[in-house]
Amino acid sequence: MTTALEVRRLFNVTQETRFHFNHWFSGRKHVVAQVMAHESVAVHRITPDEVEAACRSAPRPGPTDVPDIRDWRPDHAFTHVAHHVVETLGRLPGWPEFREFCAADERARDMLWTPAREVSAEVGPRGRAALRNRVVSDFLGFLRDVHVLAVLRGHGLDVRVHPLADTVFKVDAWVGRLILNPRGGGQRSEDLLVHAMPPFFFTDLGVTEFTQVGAALLPSRAHLDRAARRLLGVLRPA
Repeated sequence: MTTALEVRRLFNVTQETRFHFNHWFSGRKHVVAQVMAHESVAVHRITPDEVEAACRSAPRPGPTDVPDIRDWRPDHAFTHVAHHVVETLGRLPGWPEFREFCAADERARDMLWTPAREVSAEVGPRGRAALRNRVVSDFLGFLRDVHVLAVLRGHGLDVRVHPLADTVFKVDAWVGRLILNPRGGGQRSEDLLVHAMPPFFFTDLGVTEFTQVGAALLPSRAHLDRAARRLLGVLRPA
């Protein structure tokens, strides 16, 4: 289990992170309460096969280039919703079940369903199509990140994720004091954590190989297997 308190103790250790955390903590109380109460458990049990099944259940998203939809920023980030759904169900749902859950669950309605319906009422048919595409795209993005998490954990790496780490400290995933970016490229958190003592270390998985699985383009398992072996060599040298 990974709790918000553990995340705060680990990452809220520099002047920059304290500023970010205090600013966020004094903001929208309903968002703060949800994220601080969240416990990551089920998300760490997800397997690559479960992710691939969820990818195959999702429709292919179309364009989201309607300004009112492209710039839409509900109070709760999509990652808050997705983590809530996974932990409440105790597993990763496919797209139809995810959509049904967000319509039925009181907290998920407050976080996503109701705000989406409110903005949907203000746009035309093209805007409503773009809104659906936006949510589908966000769902697939979550699946891509969880796929990386699942493959690396399958190799014995204790990779962790939590909405507080993502939202406030810009940490997508981590193993001990090693910060990972599941999507490759630069680290969002480096400017916040660069002055931490003891230091954090940042690694790029170097994702360059992808596989189309249903509606999602996932980093290939072969590439992630090599990345996992490389990380194990760093974290557990012979």
